[in-house]
Amino acid sequence: MKSWALSRGLILLTAMAFSFPAWAAPAKKTIYIQQPLQVGDTTLIPGNYTVLVEGNEATFERGHKVVAKVSCAIKDSGAKYSDSAVVYANTAITELRLAGESQVITFSPVTTATPSKSPSSSSGDR
Repeated sequence: MKSWALSRGLILLTAMAFSFPAWAAPAKKTIYIQQPLQVGDTTLIPGNYTVLVEGNEATFERGHKVVAKVSCAIKDSGAKYSDSAVVYANTAITELRLAGESQVITFSPVTTATPSKSPSSSSGDR
């Protein structure tokens, strides 16, 4: 009984050791933007970008220059994508789908807050 539990524990430990580098290492991919798109509060011009994801932060680099750092989330889509895709809504990037990966990098669009108008108070006679 003890040997069964020990071997089961070793198998589990080995499986975790092999999966650890996959989720612990930062993801670094190259994407191509075809038109001006916004990520966070930065507008990316068309061109190639290297996207580095560490934890819940994505860094967009063009050449060797960091052009944007934004918060992100990684979700599993359940199926691997055959091609990379930049998904956007109203010119704001909402997610990145990377070829050969089943994970999707998602971004929350920045909403521009409009100043609220409070009713003006007047103390004049009516």
